[in-house]
Formats: sequence, C-alpha cells, structure tokens
Amino acid sequence: MGVTTFIGGQCGGGPRDEEAYAHAYNRQRQPINCAMLTGHGALRACAGARDKYAPVTDEQLRAMECDLRARLTAGSYGLSFGIRYIPGIDRREMLALARIVRSFNGIVAAHVRDDCGAVLEALEEFIDIGRETGVRLQVSHIGSMAAYGQMERALALLDAASAEGIDILVDCYPYDAFCTSIGATTYDGDFLARYGGDIRNIEMTDGEFKGRIPSMEVFEKIRREHPEYLTVGHVMRPEEVEAALRHPRVVLGSDGILQNGAGHPRAAGAFARFLHQYVVEKKAVSLYDAIAKMTYIGAERFGLRKGRLSIGWDADVVVFDLERVRDNATFAEPSLSAEGFRYILIGGEIAVENDEIVNPVLGRMMKRVY
Repeated sequence: MGVTTFIGGQCGGGPRDEEAYAHAYNRQRQPINCAMLTGHGALRACAGARDKYAPVTDEQLRAMECDLRARLTAGSYGLSFGIRYIPGIDRREMLALARIVRSFNGIVAAHVRDDCGAVLEALEEFIDIGRETGVRLQVSHIGSMAAYGQMERALALLDAASAEGIDILVDCYPYDAFCTSIGATTYDGDFLARYGGDIRNIEMTDGEFKGRIPSMEVFEKIRREHPEYLTVGHVMRPEEVEAALRHPRVVLGSDGILQNGAGHPRAAGAFARFLHQYVVEKKAVSLYDAIAKMTYIGAERFGLRKGRLSIGWDADVVVFDLERVRDNATFAEPSLSAEGFRYILIGGEIAVENDEIVNPVLGRMMKRVY
C-alpha cells in the first residue's frame, strides 16, 4: 500500500531481544524497512515484572532503566507505552523511563490508559509526562481512543498542550473499528457499557467462532481458551475518525497487526484507504496534506532521512495513480493487497511495479544514531 518504512514496537509491545530481532530481520531480507521503538512490556518482562496489574519494585525499575539506556544506545528510536495494557504502571515508572528517552531526544509513544468517557483524563496523564520531562510525545491511534463522542474535546486538549510548549503529535488509522486480542485489558470490566452495549459489535477474526460474536457466553469461552485471538470492535463513530484525520496535528498510521493472516484490514489497506476515501471520495483532506501526513511529518518526527524528494535523502519513492488507488483488504479478508501503485522504490531500487512485488528483499532494520 505504498509504505516503505514502518515504526514497530507500538502499544508497549516488541521483542525482548532487539538485537537478535534486528539480525533476524536483516538476515531474512524483508520487503520494507523497519525502525523500532522499545516496548515497555519487554522492559518489564526482562526485569521480571510479570504482573501487569502491579507496580514495579525499585529494583525492577532500576533494571528497566539500565535496559532502556542500552537499547537506545544500540539504536532504538524511543519507547512505547501500552498504558491500557499494563495498568499497573504508575507515574513514578513513566517519569523515570521518559527522562531517559528525553536524554536521548527520542520519542515516547503511548496507547493511553483509557478511552471513551475517561479518555480526557488519560490524555492528561500522558501529557503531564511530557510537561514534567520535556520528552517528545506521540499519542497512538486517537481514533480508537476518542471516537465515541470525545474527539472534539480530545483534539482541543492536545492543541492546548502544544500551545503550552509540549511537543506532541498524534496518529490515527482511517477505520471506525479497533483491533486487539480478546484477552487484553481492553475487555476488563463492563466494556459493553463503554462501547454501546451490544456484544454483536465485537467480531472474532480467527477460530471456531470467526465472525460477529453472538453472546457473552461465547465471548467468555473464547477469552478463557484463546486469549491470543484477535478481535475487531465495530464501535467507533466514523465522523469523529474523519475529524481526527483532518486535524493538522494528526498523522496517518496503520497500527496494523495480523496473526496467520487474520486481523484488521488496516494492516494491508490503511494508506490506500486514506487516499481513496478521504482525499478522492470525501475530499476531507487535500492531496498535499495527505501526502505530508503519510510521509514527511512522520519521517521528520522520527529522524528518518525520508519523506521528501531531495539530494542526500533516501530514495524511497512511491508513484501512484490517484484515480486507481484502492484498498482491497476487508474484515473478511484483511490481508488483500491494495492497488493503484505503479512504482514503489526502496533505496532507489524498484520494489513494486504495477501493483506486483518484483523485489521483496530491499528492506533493512534501521538504527538511530544519537
């Protein structure tokens, strides 16, 4: 779908051994470039903090701090928190790790602590980390956090933080449905009250009950037996997703993940969908702004020499036919390739020609030099 480089390690996830992952990535020759954030969950796991509902001990936090410094020194682009997914994290833990990232001038990204009616407080918590430490912040997938009637206030809050001098950007994917594992803390407590009260809005992407979940009994059975299965929540308001995508502080992201080909179509269609639906059909975003949101803004944010056609910059180039660009991935078939891409070049070499991959081994693991 025109992506030549992705930022991995979102929502606190990521490999425990980043060096081994990088070697494997380069050895197996991947089709696109990868730049990694260090996952907070990996830091916790390596420090022996296995209870996601509990705070870390002082000893564990010191081990995490040392580990993070080493990973940043080795080329990580920053740190990602999945605050919602590890609710035991407290201000003390976040501040200690954010200060280290600030000393490297890296990025701290976060899936914030809560969504729907509690999203403003969750955003305030994260913004305060930037206020206290001066670290650069990235709010992950604002659509799935605030597209339930809170988007206008959420964007206003982020604008106010920026006006205050906090360095903060946001990303969003162009769909009105989220995706997470059925065992995730997203589904702790009375999640139906938050998301509209109908279990049939939650879709299984794999297994015996693939499709819309018919009852809470089925939901609870799958959650017990297969907590790793991915779900899709068809609960977001499309007009609020569009409002986010129009906002100048919001860049495009896919937040994509597939397991054995199952998952959310955003993993294969997000960027093509943005062009087709929001630029061509809805005319909600200009082509100029859309390209900036997909290329230059994100590349500059993460210190990549990409995103513009200029001497000395990486020759990653996408040539597309705006009238033909389509996202073909669906919720039933989430891995179908997009179309409308005449050429995609990575490092000056042709990777895709007329929607067909002709060279699948041009990608490499990227390391940041601080």
